[in-house]
Amino acid sequence: MCINNFKMSDNRFTLYYFHGSYYSQKALLALFEKGCQFNRKFINIHTGEQKTPEYMKMNPLGQVPLLKDGEEVIVESEKIIDYIDEEIKSGPILVPDLNTPVGKEVQRLRQFIGGIRIEITTFGLFFNPDLSTSGVKVPKSFLQHLKGSSEKNVSSLEEAALKYPDFRDSYIAKAEKSRQFFADAANRELVVQCLEEIEQKCDHLEECLRKSKNTVKGDEFLLTGPDFNSADISLVVFMDRMVKLGLEGRYFCESKRPLLYDYFQRIGHRQSVQLLRTEVKKLVSMFIWNRVKATVPYVAALGLTIGLGVWFMKNKSAVINLVVKK
Repeated sequence: MCINNFKMSDNRFTLYYFHGSYYSQKALLALFEKGCQFNRKFINIHTGEQKTPEYMKMNPLGQVPLLKDGEEVIVESEKIIDYIDEEIKSGPILVPDLNTPVGKEVQRLRQFIGGIRIEITTFGLFFNPDLSTSGVKVPKSFLQHLKGSSEKNVSSLEEAALKYPDFRDSYIAKAEKSRQFFADAANRELVVQCLEEIEQKCDHLEECLRKSKNTVKGDEFLLTGPDFNSADISLVVFMDRMVKLGLEGRYFCESKRPLLYDYFQRIGHRQSVQLLRTEVKKLVSMFIWNRVKATVPYVAALGLTIGLGVWFMKNKSAVINLVVKK
């Protein structure tokens, strides 16, 4: 399974994204599938770079991903997928003609998987890690950071509303949305409900794979047939997120949903998926680096203090004699 080595002069596209963003991962996978060279603009949502006036000018909602094509700005992952599929003719057709049966099915499945309440599920597991089957696969320090960031995030948005009056309404709306989101994610009953809804979703996806298998010769069947498309993008990113949350044993273990399990094993050999997973792995190293940078002043001061202490002990006699002479 290889992707087309398509190259575009001067890297026409620029993607603003965050490695850990579920929706950024969709846009990245689409670009990788099309074999498209693009400029990368990393937006660190944990340090609030998506809330700067510069970024809000491009996207008043302050969300990632965002795709720029010259002066054209496209926001929302599904619209980005549609746009690049229309503009880039290399690679697979990600969005089949809606007038065809496969096009209608792809569109239906994109909406179906898109209906999963992924943000509440993700942060709900961060706040309630005991709901995970095999353990949430992120550093504990990262979980602690997220738990303490909810109120700080809302406060920073309210402060930005005062500091940048031109974007006041956008900042206030984002603050209210953020406050409600963290309240929902901390609601254990709601999180359990989301997990139960995913059970039903996975049952349906297993059935879709069964139908696809029955219509495709051989074992290289995908979600809607033999060809990779935007429905598969939705499924891959969803399944990877479930693995990150330690829920793969609940939703697509071999004994419970063998076709989803098989799909997940096979799709990992796809070049675009490997590129995506390599990109996502950068998140952990980025978080560690940011933690180190945040402690640099303290570490530097501590090192200086220790260094001076060691120097004094080595030169104690000389220092005392100098002081006595004075």
